[in-house]
Amino acid sequence: MSTNPANPAPSKTRRSHTKSRGGCAECKRRKLKCNEAKPICAGCTKREVTCVYSKMVSRAAPSKDAGQESTPRPNALIPTLDPAIGTNGAHSAFQTAISPGALVAGQSPNSAPRGIGQFNMEDMTLWHQFICKTSPTLASPWGNELPSLALNCDYLLHGILALGALHLAYCNQLGPAKQGHYSYVANHHYDLALCPFQQAMANVTAENANQLFAFSTLLLIFNYASNRSPGPAFPFAAAEATEGVSNWLACLRGCSAIFAIAQEYVEAGPMGFLISTGTQMQAALQAGAKPTAEDDNSLTQIKNVVLNNPSVKSSTTDDEMDAYLDAIERLRALLAATTQPLDSILRRAACSIWPTRVSDTFVRLLSEKRPPAMIIMAHYCLLLRGLEDVWYMEHRGLNLFQIVERSLGDEWAIYVEHPRRELTRKSYGR
Repeated sequence: MSTNPANPAPSKTRRSHTKSRGGCAECKRRKLKCNEAKPICAGCTKREVTCVYSKMVSRAAPSKDAGQESTPRPNALIPTLDPAIGTNGAHSAFQTAISPGALVAGQSPNSAPRGIGQFNMEDMTLWHQFICKTSPTLASPWGNELPSLALNCDYLLHGILALGALHLAYCNQLGPAKQGHYSYVANHHYDLALCPFQQAMANVTAENANQLFAFSTLLLIFNYASNRSPGPAFPFAAAEATEGVSNWLACLRGCSAIFAIAQEYVEAGPMGFLISTGTQMQAALQAGAKPTAEDDNSLTQIKNVVLNNPSVKSSTTDDEMDAYLDAIERLRALLAATTQPLDSILRRAACSIWPTRVSDTFVRLLSEKRPPAMIIMAHYCLLLRGLEDVWYMEHRGLNLFQIVERSLGDEWAIYVEHPRRELTRKSYGR
């Protein structure tokens, strides 16, 4: 049979690869297909988790110098820390805490994406907001030294603008549209800051140590402030995304990890005032400070009753038991320090110290929702009692306690009665 040249048989063509690379961060983490719906994909809607899309870099055609190795672009959204940093496991937790999943997704049709070092008049508004309104809510050096440190530090500058935008979103009275816009702008500056922050962490020096530490502290505040609802900000509500450790806890331990390798530079620099707060805490303890009788009795009940529960003893190793006891005693010491006359800055410092000092074993027990660990965490909320006037800590103590309490079975409720009573008083957010 002859073949008609006018109607040749159709040749087989290779079908192009259609797999999308534009899925959200959560679907990529789970290795699931993302339908890429904006602003929230179907998968994240179903799982009720935060949906954030990474900013994709278009893949340009290979250059003529294809044989020349180009400098790889680091992941702009997930900084890494050297594993040699002091606190075991803190560097990996820090990566989780400052990934896009830690933020509230925001979309603003009126804001075009911009690059590092590109600023507009709205950014000047954010700069003014931070210096004049936001920094006084933190501590005086934040308004003086921090802007100076940021003038030659791109990631710190974007971090300042991000926090200024979040503060505007919190204070703004112009309705949800404006609040959503400022939240979007805050997240955009946050994303821009992370790539240069990652690069700087690879080489901590006397010149950049204070900038790194300042930015890591801003990350913590940003993490608190960017989650206004209680769920995503505290343990267990976002357990799948953070392997059981909440973002704020991971951020705190990440800050401590950075400080571990930059201590001598930080103490001698403009951020050294943060270190002096710990010294004042220690002075209060040496002066014979003791926790209130109610706080002390409730902690003693955990030690003598909860940890001696047969089911607890049979399922707890010696190392885990030591981790519980250590966490209790560290909490007891900080509760004792807060019985002394302390200003708001020192009270905030007390809340930050305990999560960075408990052992990695205790953090693991907490992420596993072990009842003794959660009961101890419920008592940690007692440290948050005096921080209702801090905008980014508003209702945090009560919200955290309620999440922890819901995770406990009824048989453990009696052991959190004291913090429940303290945190639900009418004078405390009620």
